[in-house]
Amino acid sequence: MSLNIESLSENAKTIFLARLVHALTISARDTYEAGTERVLEPETLRAYNELLHRVASVVTSRLEGVEGYSLQSILEMMRNFGEKQNRVAGMQWAIEWALKNPLV
Repeated sequence: MSLNIESLSENAKTIFLARLVHALTISARDTYEAGTERVLEPETLRAYNELLHRVASVVTSRLEGVEGYSLQSILEMMRNFGEKQNRVAGMQWAIEWALKNPLV
């Protein structure tokens, strides 16, 4: 996950974090059985929820002008989540997806 986060503007960092929230919700769908209400991996889904909680809290903090977790800390949380939940590729995809459009 090589990303020069320091070069992003404050607005771009907030947009990136909001896109990460969206991407993580997409990734979390892998824990469901397609076309049903059934959750195949409840522990992983809960772990996604905890990660999403932290990332969403940073978006809210930034919008309120309050210091929250750093972007570097969020990326580290995502790396740890990916390793622990066997979702390294999913975390890489989420970051790439969040970066796919220009961050203005």
